[in-house]
Amino acid sequence: MKARTRHVEPELGAYVLGALDEQESARVEAHLRDCASCRRARTDYQSVADGLLHSLRSVRPPASLRSRLRQRIRPGAPASVYTRPGGRPNAYAVLSVALALAVVALGVFTWQTQNSLRLIESRFESAQAASSQQAQVDSVSLALLTYPGRQVALVTGDQAYGTVLFEPHLPMAVLNAWGLPDLDKSHIFQAWLVRPDGERVSAGVFVRDEGSPFTRVLLEMPEPASQYVGLGVTVEPQGGTSTPTGTRILQADF
Repeated sequence: MKARTRHVEPELGAYVLGALDEQESARVEAHLRDCASCRRARTDYQSVADGLLHSLRSVRPPASLRSRLRQRIRPGAPASVYTRPGGRPNAYAVLSVALALAVVALGVFTWQTQNSLRLIESRFESAQAASSQQAQVDSVSLALLTYPGRQVALVTGDQAYGTVLFEPHLPMAVLNAWGLPDLDKSHIFQAWLVRPDGERVSAGVFVRDEGSPFTRVLLEMPEPASQYVGLGVTVEPQGGTSTPTGTRILQADF
């Protein structure tokens, strides 16, 4: 398939009207051979053009029209719109203007529809991803509850609080937090595992769950939980950091 740098939909209205020059028409036709999206749009434009043409009553032009047209289009003649005696526009001129306006309107409608569909699709995909992630966290939490050696540590803070569920021999834990503060779009929560020597290891970043009274997060552990002595949660710049730099919101001892 030939590479395409951009769609040609903005030119399709003029194309179906035959208003493009030979070079422009050739470029649009070359693009249409490779672009199914623009071919579908061309069909819509052509349907509008054909519909407008067939909606008018067929009128046989007078015999004198041909000679007058020849005079109008002779080389060097100024461009003008033919009008009937008394200043009334010719039906063909009115048709051309109406068709051009209809094509422009169709283009705006198509653009708005495509943008709306893209927005709906994006929101649907985001909702699906969030639902799948939450289902995974719930499954891990339920599985940890079945382990005989599971442990629950209290998580405390100035305003927020919660619990962390873990099994010492497994490299995973689930944090349940209530009362997390609102953050602007440039910040995010980041969980830290604390080694016995005080080193902090990132356990992932997360945001507050707007659809639940608490936020449940699956913590990522590079080693089993027994290798750590505690947990902390800080506010960090969007994307997270390699070491804690922001305000500590929660802490727990294992």
